[in-house]
Amino acid sequence: MITVYVLLNSFGQILIKTGTPENMKGLDIRELLNIRLLSGALLFGLSFLAWIFILSKTNLSYSFPFAVGFGYTSVIVLSYFILKEDIAPLQILGIIIVGLGLTLIFLNRTSA
Repeated sequence: MITVYVLLNSFGQILIKTGTPENMKGLDIRELLNIRLLSGALLFGLSFLAWIFILSKTNLSYSFPFAVGFGYTSVIVLSYFILKEDIAPLQILGIIIVGLGLTLIFLNRTSA
């Protein structure tokens, strides 16, 4: 279920990014009522509901670090493929370190 939460949240981030007007100065409120921005907000809302469900079933000390680490990684990867953003070498190193941390959290949970 954490995967569902992270994917909803990450795709929500991408949609909000692509739906946000480049120039926010002198913005007409109607410019914020576009399908991408509204869809991103909807995905955020759904991710919030998923998060409530997750917290009802798991320990916060497991679910929060796992969701944040997986979310960090997924946003970078999605930004690379969808938004055509560059990934810096230090971001790759960060993804590797986060992946190792997630592995340790997962192994600790399965051995407990």
